[in-house]
Amino acid sequence: MRTRPIGVCIAVLCLVIAEALPAQEAEDRTLLPWEQMRAIIDEASGDRALHHVLELVPYPRVRPLSEYTGHFRESEVMARFARDYGFSDVRIESFPTQNRLWQPTRGELWMVEPEPRKLYDIYDVAVSLGANSAPGEVTAELVDIGAGSDDVLDATDLKGKIVLSSSGLGPLSRALHRGALGIVGIASLRPNDYPDQILSSSVNPPEGSNAFGWAVSPRVGRELAARLARGEKVVLRSVVKAEYFPGELEVVHAAIPGDGSTDQEVFVSAHLYEGYIKQGANDDNSGCALTLEMGRTYIRLINEGKLPKPKRTIRFLWVPEISGTNAWLNKYPEIARRAIADLNFDMEGIRLSTSNAYWVLHRTPDTFPTFLNDIAQSLMEFVSELNRERVRFRSNGYAFTYPILSPNGSRDPFYIKIDRHYGSSDHVTYMQRGIPSVMFITWPDMWYHSSHDTPDKMDPTQFRRAAVVGVGSMAVLASGGDRVATRITSENLARGTERLGEAERKGASYIADAADAAALTAAYREAWVAVKHQAAVEKAVIRSSSVLYDDPGAAVKKVAALEASIDAAAAALHEQVRTLYGLAAAGLKAPALTKAEPALSGLEQRAARTRVERVPGAPGGRGGGRGGRGGGRGGAQGPAVPQHLNAELNILLGRGGTALEIRDFLSGEFEPLPLENFMAYLEAQAAAGRLRLVESGTEAAAGRR
Repeated sequence: MRTRPIGVCIAVLCLVIAEALPAQEAEDRTLLPWEQMRAIIDEASGDRALHHVLELVPYPRVRPLSEYTGHFRESEVMARFARDYGFSDVRIESFPTQNRLWQPTRGELWMVEPEPRKLYDIYDVAVSLGANSAPGEVTAELVDIGAGSDDVLDATDLKGKIVLSSSGLGPLSRALHRGALGIVGIASLRPNDYPDQILSSSVNPPEGSNAFGWAVSPRVGRELAARLARGEKVVLRSVVKAEYFPGELEVVHAAIPGDGSTDQEVFVSAHLYEGYIKQGANDDNSGCALTLEMGRTYIRLINEGKLPKPKRTIRFLWVPEISGTNAWLNKYPEIARRAIADLNFDMEGIRLSTSNAYWVLHRTPDTFPTFLNDIAQSLMEFVSELNRERVRFRSNGYAFTYPILSPNGSRDPFYIKIDRHYGSSDHVTYMQRGIPSVMFITWPDMWYHSSHDTPDKMDPTQFRRAAVVGVGSMAVLASGGDRVATRITSENLARGTERLGEAERKGASYIADAADAAALTAAYREAWVAVKHQAAVEKAVIRSSSVLYDDPGAAVKKVAALEASIDAAAAALHEQVRTLYGLAAAGLKAPALTKAEPALSGLEQRAARTRVERVPGAPGGRGGGRGGRGGGRGGAQGPAVPQHLNAELNILLGRGGTALEIRDFLSGEFEPLPLENFMAYLEAQAAAGRLRLVESGTEAAAGRR
């Protein structure tokens, strides 16, 4: 038998091994070196994160009363794990609140007629009893009020009855005024997809009332409604025992200390509680479980010398949502002033494919431009690209490039989405205090805020991938130094150029859609505004990165030099937009442009002269409102602004500025907002006493009170 030279054998063996192992593609890069990312990937554990959830909320429990006189279970679990994993300064703090805490010890809903049957027990479905239901035992006939309109309520004899509502527990107060004793409401997020799901609900009985509320599933509610529709007499019995405790907000916090070279800090946040009755596995015990695992991974890698010790202290906050964050930041304002960023994790562990979901990064709004968005996006896209099969790399095997999987988890691709700001979690609280904050969240979640938000929906693989993104983002933020800061500024500049291109593409579509000369003129101005707006945002993003350098004051001047390149890029895009206008104008017989910048119409000139002032006491603030409510409401106040613009509008109204500046900001960030509609909205708000409109050159202020 003829033998090959040993060198040839080694070469062949290396080739075989190389083909068997996942490949690292040259295009796959992020803000940390590959060796550090490999260390993070190898150490992060999705199964540990799931185990944390099982310790925190193994099932939706009826809390023992002892938790209201000591610490709550979740606080104890988080503090114990944090200490075991080597976190520093681990503490549980309680902050008083005026809202009393309500805890049931017994809750049963029975059908008495036409057949005796227990419908619900809080020890079976903890959220079936509406929070704040008054203690007592009531047996009464059931009547159907449908959605609970006033017409139906007025036409139905409710005295001494329990009402069945197809719109949840909302109509209770109005039904009580007409003599009802309590309410059974069909409460579900997705009644057709999940007919046995019950939405976590609450009631607000008047002082001295013995009213109660039961949230029932669509299946049970439809059965009761069908019985009543057939003419059957349905009698129910409600049994409630509950106790009240002084209000408190329990916060757990811990830290990974920096090296002492700077007093800057990084926050990592998740909410441990949404009240104490609702206990969500994914919303948001998963966020707390994930951040705990992120901290454990980071500490382990520091101790092993695989990651450098952080320059900046990392502070972990596990809180009652929003209210707990506010309480803690109010107590420690000096720490808040040192914070340069917050990473907020809300609903992290769902298996994405079973919830038809994406793992979403919600960026900050354009009213809060920051370096932080691109750090999170870079890490997120890096992990996603490694965990999908890419046909152009199939020579390396039909597989993920660098699989990040858990032994007991799914093998799904990593479905991600980079999305606009949504203002309904703790990240808003940080931004309202001037701290940049992004939110990572799974959406949609088919089971959140419901009886089905349980650990069986969790996926260790999703947890592991989220942990890799989280640790990577945290390490970039905490590492500091001019070299890392320069890398982040470079990332901001490059991605900002991409966003400028997206703004031009948006504007180009306006021009392409124009059907006549007048529409083309308007489209040209909208395209111009889109590019101009984005350029202003990108310059502010670059300026924000100066805080990351060893000498932030000196860095302000250095990064400012990059703003000229952004202006040059915007000017080139404006010229392209002008060329596109000329191309379209020939076919629509539109006039040629006499100058590059669009001329203002008469209404635009008036809007440019009109300064908008919020009347003291009107709502609003930095960072946006919950879910985008507030600034754009219409109704009795007249015309409304589209709901998805409301959070930004709230902030812009609080800052002042002219009507045209506010309108152009909204149109640049989102889509064209017709100026005539916006002016009508502002005038209606001024007439209602919410705003003042001050037109330069006049003495009077419209809407002044």
